[in-house]
Amino acid sequence: MIKKDIIPAFFQASSYWLVLVVIKIFFRLKIDGQENLKEVENGPIIFASNHNGYVDGVFAAVSLPRGSLWPQKFFPIRFLGMDRFFSWRYFPINIIYKLGGVVKITRAKEKKPDNSHLHQVLAEPIKLLKNGAKIWIHPEGGFNDDGTPKKPRNGIIFLHQQTKAPIVPVAIIGSDKVLYGNIFTWKAFLNAIKSFLMMNRVKVVFGKPIYAINDSNLDENTNFIMNEIYKLKK
Repeated sequence: MIKKDIIPAFFQASSYWLVLVVIKIFFRLKIDGQENLKEVENGPIIFASNHNGYVDGVFAAVSLPRGSLWPQKFFPIRFLGMDRFFSWRYFPINIIYKLGGVVKITRAKEKKPDNSHLHQVLAEPIKLLKNGAKIWIHPEGGFNDDGTPKKPRNGIIFLHQQTKAPIVPVAIIGSDKVLYGNIFTWKAFLNAIKSFLMMNRVKVVFGKPIYAINDSNLDENTNFIMNEIYKLKK
């Protein structure tokens, strides 16, 4: 484990059981496909999932195999987050991001047709993957709360090309009924009540690792990964 992983590893492992119990009780969390992770558990992984709401990262983390009483086999899992969420405007989210080891991503000022700008944007996650880290990325970027796939970004394939780390597609189902978009609405309030009454269910499904993508076309390969994710929701 590299030095910068120590704090997020402790934070995630120490909070794992409490969070898991709460989620199991209120959201009746179901996890499928953990057996697909056995062959990749000892090396770098790029987890790629749909993105329904604010707490997807929580459902993602507690769905990973713990390996022991003190979860460590897949921890710390390093999520990618936009730089704006690290400011004090987003307190306490910024504190959770920092303690949890979320990797800060800054948008490129200029997107270049050959995608060369991604070398700078994704420099940190590339470095982490080359050191054996587990990265979790939402290719769609923003929330998808209506079930329709959104236009994904090519960072997922770029990370794979630069590091050769396998991609594991993951579907998160039902988290759009928890917290998403504007939480100060009647719909959000009713969903919170349903969650409290244990009426909302969440399911996380891990697909089989994808080890190699031969085509160099980033757009086509990114769409392929998104299709693999949405197949798991059926």
